[in-house]
Amino acid sequence: MDFWEQIKTPGMSLKCSGLYLAQFRYTSPDLLAGGDGTKSASIVGDVYVHPSAKVHPTAKIGPNVSISANVRIGAGVRLIGCIILDDVEVQENAVVINSIVGWKSSIGKWSRVQADGDYNAKLGITILGEAVIVEDEVVVVNSIVLPNKTLNVSVQDEIIL
Repeated sequence: MDFWEQIKTPGMSLKCSGLYLAQFRYTSPDLLAGGDGTKSASIVGDVYVHPSAKVHPTAKIGPNVSISANVRIGAGVRLIGCIILDDVEVQENAVVINSIVGWKSSIGKWSRVQADGDYNAKLGITILGEAVIVEDEVVVVNSIVLPNKTLNVSVQDEIIL
């Protein structure tokens, strides 16, 4: 298997996560989050939120989102088709679409971490490794960022080593 074949594997993680969440609707509906945007975040479709996560009531989440333990989601955040791993902070008005955000990462205010969602493309999803910092107002599109990096400029179609 060459490098690009290995890179495509995380795209399957997002696809499989969506399938698991859809299955929970029938097998374990109590695991799926609910919310109408008043006292809790607005939830669209199948979404899992770990009980220890703190989600601002003005956030809009889903479909196909999984939020792990000790995650902090700020006001006005929009999450679509993503996996947010443990101890991540997504600050106010940030957007995450078709991405995997690694443990202990931080996404700054008004930032975007997104991909087009084409799982067959070389960089069809965005992946942030462990402890990646995306500073305020930075856009990361169709990119892979290895652990312990800080992004203070926008990137597209890049692998940040």
